[in-house]
Amino acid sequence: MPDARPVSVLLAGGGTAGHVNPLLAVADELRRRYPDATLTVLGTAEGLEARLVPLAGLPLAVVPRVPLPRRPSLDLLRLPARLRAAVTAAGRAIDESDAQVVVGFGGYVATPAYLAARRRGVPVVIHEQNARPGLANRLGARWARAVAVTFPATNLRGAVVTGLPLRAPVAALVAHRAKDAAGTRARAAEALGLDPALPTLLVTGGSLGAASINAALAGAAGDLLAAGVQVLHLTGRDKSGPVVAARDALELDREVVSRYHVREYLDEMHLGLACADLVLGRAGAGTVCEVAALGLPAVYVPLPIGNGEQRRNAEPVVAAGGALLVDDADLDAAWVAAHLPALLVGSQSAQARARMAAAAASVGVPDASGRVVRLIEAQLPQREPAAPATHAAPAPASTSAVSPRPAVSPSPVEPVEPAEQPAVAGPVPVTELGRVHLVGVGGAGMSAVALLLAARGLVVSGSDASDGPALPGLRDAGVTVSVGHDAALVDGVDTLVVSSAVRESNPELAAARAAGLRVLHRSEALASLMADREGVAVAGAHGKTTTSAMIATGLLAAGADPSFAIGGTVLTADGPVGGGRQGDGPAFVAEADESDGSFLAYGPLVSVVTNVEPDHLDHYGTREAFEAAFVEFAGRIRTGGLLVACVDDDGARRLVERVRAGLEARGVEVRTYGRSAQADVRVGESAPRDGGWAFDLTALGAAETPDGAAAQVGTTTITLALPGAHNALNAAAAWAVLVRLGVPGPEAAAALGHFRGTGRRFEERGTAGGVRVVDDYAHHPTEVAALLRAARSVAGEGRVLALFQPHLFSRTRTFADEFGAAFDLADVVVVTDVYAAREDPDPAVTGALVVDRVPTPGRATFVPDRIDAARAIADAARPGDLLLTIGAGDVTALAPTILERLASRADDGGVSS
Repeated sequence: MPDARPVSVLLAGGGTAGHVNPLLAVADELRRRYPDATLTVLGTAEGLEARLVPLAGLPLAVVPRVPLPRRPSLDLLRLPARLRAAVTAAGRAIDESDAQVVVGFGGYVATPAYLAARRRGVPVVIHEQNARPGLANRLGARWARAVAVTFPATNLRGAVVTGLPLRAPVAALVAHRAKDAAGTRARAAEALGLDPALPTLLVTGGSLGAASINAALAGAAGDLLAAGVQVLHLTGRDKSGPVVAARDALELDREVVSRYHVREYLDEMHLGLACADLVLGRAGAGTVCEVAALGLPAVYVPLPIGNGEQRRNAEPVVAAGGALLVDDADLDAAWVAAHLPALLVGSQSAQARARMAAAAASVGVPDASGRVVRLIEAQLPQREPAAPATHAAPAPASTSAVSPRPAVSPSPVEPVEPAEQPAVAGPVPVTELGRVHLVGVGGAGMSAVALLLAARGLVVSGSDASDGPALPGLRDAGVTVSVGHDAALVDGVDTLVVSSAVRESNPELAAARAAGLRVLHRSEALASLMADREGVAVAGAHGKTTTSAMIATGLLAAGADPSFAIGGTVLTADGPVGGGRQGDGPAFVAEADESDGSFLAYGPLVSVVTNVEPDHLDHYGTREAFEAAFVEFAGRIRTGGLLVACVDDDGARRLVERVRAGLEARGVEVRTYGRSAQADVRVGESAPRDGGWAFDLTALGAAETPDGAAAQVGTTTITLALPGAHNALNAAAAWAVLVRLGVPGPEAAAALGHFRGTGRRFEERGTAGGVRVVDDYAHHPTEVAALLRAARSVAGEGRVLALFQPHLFSRTRTFADEFGAAFDLADVVVVTDVYAAREDPDPAVTGALVVDRVPTPGRATFVPDRIDAARAIADAARPGDLLLTIGAGDVTALAPTILERLASRADDGGVSS
């Protein structure tokens, strides 16, 4: 039964600002989402929390301070008694507040909180703010249900990167800068007595200051001022004297000297950040994360003592190009004078800072509080169903995380029950997007979005690096298209749309960031388009394009007039239909891309999961993190909706086991499909019939239509134009969706017969010299194996030849063994070099990795050059063969080369049996 109690959470952390500030940020987000929640903070009477928690209006439960000794001492002998007292006090706080989840942020109070929660069976969620975790969180992570970390390099079991929850003033500053960067800067400058027109350097050594930073800046004060730089120097308590003396001794005009502002401390640090063009300071986790979230260029001088965590904190931003790293020993007046004026003054400085700002923003996390709260929500008891949330849009995947992994990481061994649709941000209404510009508009997915936005009456423009086949159709639809990228193209634009393939260095994206424009990921733009429709989102490591196209085709054939956005051309009996279509019907079908977590932007009525087979591990890191993203994807289905998942796939089956109870508790139906006896929609064997490929479909149970009528059909037959057991599975998923959207079962089966495939999915490219050439987008080992099995059934007595172009260095390296096994299903294989796509080249990874792992000797050959490879595979063919071009890159363009070679050899008598 759903839990009727209000949410109650115990938050444990204290001692330093590094623990208290993220705790308060998470508390603010919990209060925003659950106004009636009971929030209790566990802390000590001596720490910073004793002052800040009551100021925030939260109750503080006090426990004794119990430091964990790092080496043998008398404190180690006293530890057991002290720890028992602290655990008892923590347990009392848990019991009195009836806490449903304990959230720990490290520090002295965290260990007793974790131990007390464990004894009571209360779930624990941990957040570690530093790159090098503390003792308390290393202990608690052993049994925590979820572990959130700020930095990718943090080594904790089951960790998911969420970023650092921002203090409320800094979080507000992020939003204000996005809306009105210039106005926000001017108001902050007025409050601090600064000149908003001058390039401003903010210097900080933290609340205690840093003597080495103070000395270096004081020594270079004259150089900075003479160059035209304005300085806001926060020296730390009782450390301003030498800096003031050095400034006042300068032999410069007093008006110029007055531009060097010295303060010991700034309570309203967000005002200083609002004015800053460049920040110089220590690399504490809070500083690094706040500065990156604001997209500010920085120079970091890590603390030269301790365990090196400050250097590790800064490394992701430095690696992205958003900051410089200077050793404390190297920072002196000469270094400052040689480097900082060039970043602040002169014709090239603004461009350099814009590049650094874009890079910093690319690894900043403005929505970390929401990410941590989603982890907490996954552990709360089931609650009464709630209405879908309608909040502001989430940050785009390209800018929202140090490492944009999914925000929910359930325990890999325990079920997760998302009791209600997460109260996370909703899409920006289409009417508020204004003039929209799309970067990379020629891509299949982006061109579909552009067409849909134009069809909704928006002024749409776009750019691409080169002219391509999609651009003429876009121009015909009224989209202004430019070839080449130029910052000037965003002039007058209100919203910029990008895909994950667009790098922060792109001049249009960099200009949009600098101007404070709204930047949406492609998925967020799609979420806006489908917000007022019956959204259908299809996800899975493979099969999603075909399945979403089948659903769209079925709805078209049934007269439902759907809208859809699919990453490929949809082939129908009446001819090809572009991947984007605006219809007047209620349904909107979207292919949901899980590769970068962007599929979490949707809040659909129906979600389809074709499989949860690990892929994109360059982004997710682990199988557990990949599967966790699908848990959240399922949790975003609207109340009263439907989850359709393939029970034949181990990952999808685990997903259903984790989420079924929670989804059904709020009225979301779960339907499985597959060949398994446990499937609700069961697929029989497929075989050639009437010029197509037929299979029987048996629906078990009663899937209800929207009007409540039973739709149980027993067994029906579906005949597809495409071969392959995998296509039968895709059709089963599509059938279940069509029935949920109101198409009667027999009509849904007949409608799917209209599907003729999609562009680059077993797409006929021609026949020459008796050799049939087919192109396919398969780029994952499971897809390749399914394709080759289907090809074998089509080839008959002929052989199956494969020309394969690996896609992504990371995927090739990770799945080399699986690719090798899959290609052993072909008779002849030629492998080209890797198509890099969004990755930088890796000289250690080539197509030879795949060739070396094909079990049968001599079956596969590595030919690096793609043109040479096309000719090699053509030369190996003979009449009756089926030749496949395979991959997600530009291998598709080689079909004409192959056909020409085959025809030439046939004319010369070179193709023989």
